[in-house]
Amino acid sequence: MESLLRQNPLFGRLDSQQLDEMCSYSKIVKLTEGEVLFTHGDTAYNFYFVFDGLIKLYRQSPSGQEKIFELEKSGQIFAEALMFYEQTNYPVSAAAMKNSTVVAISTRKFLNILNKSSDTCLLIMGDLSRRMHELINEIDKLSSLTGRNRVATYLLDQSMNKGLHFKLEIPKNAIASMLSLQPETFSRLLNELSKKQVIEVKESYIKIIDQDVLRNIGGVI
Repeated sequence: MESLLRQNPLFGRLDSQQLDEMCSYSKIVKLTEGEVLFTHGDTAYNFYFVFDGLIKLYRQSPSGQEKIFELEKSGQIFAEALMFYEQTNYPVSAAAMKNSTVVAISTRKFLNILNKSSDTCLLIMGDLSRRMHELINEIDKLSSLTGRNRVATYLLDQSMNKGLHFKLEIPKNAIASMLSLQPETFSRLLNELSKKQVIEVKESYIKIIDQDVLRNIGGVI
């Protein structure tokens, strides 16, 4: 677990003694598929590191419609930024999309480690600032792009990490939620791209046939 923790920028900045201290008060939480870790409005005592599995961060509207903001995979952390804010409640809910194991880390005790080392604190704040800018850019992209743009960009991003033939690792309705689309709209746009022979769709598998056309649709130069 230590080697996996060190791969994350937040913990990679800690020395061995600091990491040992953090692990001494952390606890492992196992979640089954669909199990809720915390809900919107709960007091934020901990932030979390995903050891394995997949965690969705989401909100539900009064009508029950779900909006997924992020999916956290193995090696990623979430809810860590709350330690630098006066806000003491989680702004979203978190639940496992499949059987998962997370490490719960006390926000208050982790801050005590940072208070003992201004150098470590500055390095970590720099990493958090970079992540915040990435999220802001993602929000800007979602607000300025059409549904077709978003789907094309998402498929291009997946192909960059997995190759031109890949499997959608999460349900299509979850992807639609991330892209701020209705599930039927996401399916319709996939079908349009398939009919135009830009992609090939077979169940959860996608094959990129014409990457140049997909880039043009996504507005990627």
